[in-house]
Amino acid sequence: MTTIMDVAKLAKVSKTSVSRYLNGQNVGHMSEETKERIIAAIKELDYQPNSIARSLKQKSTKVIGLVVNDMSNLFFLEIIRGIEMELKNSGYNLLVCNSDTNVEMELQCLKMLEKRQIDGVILIGMNMPVSHIEKIRTEFPIVLMERDPGKTNLDSVQIDNKVGAYEAVKHLIERGHQRIAHITGPFISTMAMERKESYEECLKDYGIEVWPQFIVSGNYKLESGYAGMQALMALREKPTAVFCANDYMAMGALRFLMEHNYKVPQDVALVGYDDIMVSKMVTPSLTTVRQPVWELAGVATRLLLERIKEKGQKEHKGQKVIMQSELVIRASS
Repeated sequence: MTTIMDVAKLAKVSKTSVSRYLNGQNVGHMSEETKERIIAAIKELDYQPNSIARSLKQKSTKVIGLVVNDMSNLFFLEIIRGIEMELKNSGYNLLVCNSDTNVEMELQCLKMLEKRQIDGVILIGMNMPVSHIEKIRTEFPIVLMERDPGKTNLDSVQIDNKVGAYEAVKHLIERGHQRIAHITGPFISTMAMERKESYEECLKDYGIEVWPQFIVSGNYKLESGYAGMQALMALREKPTAVFCANDYMAMGALRFLMEHNYKVPQDVALVGYDDIMVSKMVTPSLTTVRQPVWELAGVATRLLLERIKEKGQKEHKGQKVIMQSELVIRASS
């Protein structure tokens, strides 16, 4: 295997000169002729620098950790794609860890990433209390996505879940519905709680009673949407519209209705949340709340890279970025 010493010998320069060139420290330290000899030697020997050794020496691994709470969810996969695109020309790689909506796994993921000496972490939709994160944060900066930072100094980028959910329920009311049900996400999720609260708030604002039997627990997966709709349609007083806390559950609910010969939206109107890619491909196409996924991913990634660059230079107060969603009206409502 070709070493830095081989390059130095062929270029007739010192090992230090080659090292300076590789680390971008050649400006003002070597002539153009010396630099050209080093470049020629690297090409001739097909020398590949040991990036791991260099990164440890520079106290940077050029790796960003990403903790996702559900890798089966297309919404989170779209966020990962957005982060990868933002990192494309930055020199950083991405290490993804799936916590599977489990608080203990979130902690294990963070500990694992810390051992890997990554440069920074993005946490997507995590469920542990934010105060826990601030306590365990040591060597690397953290940016939260889709989670309020509370009173901590953590940076966060999120979408206003309450406004998005409120608009979804308001849309159903404006279509003439009074018996509006809600299939929730798991209550360990802050996003799920915010969407449920907005559902109840909107009904109250329009003078509509909140019926406890119209609120069915789900877990963001297709099967829970199917089971939730099955439970709702077994009620003596059935809903005429259902707001689901994400698109997966809305599609599960849609499948139940189709299988049991209910017409959508004539018998039951449906609204989801997220606007994942397949939401416009189902029949009928799904009315949903669109989240600006690529913008969300881009802002969070740039913020983390900025914090990595600033690391150790100054104390900072956490930055909180809130983006707005958009109601997309399609055939299901």
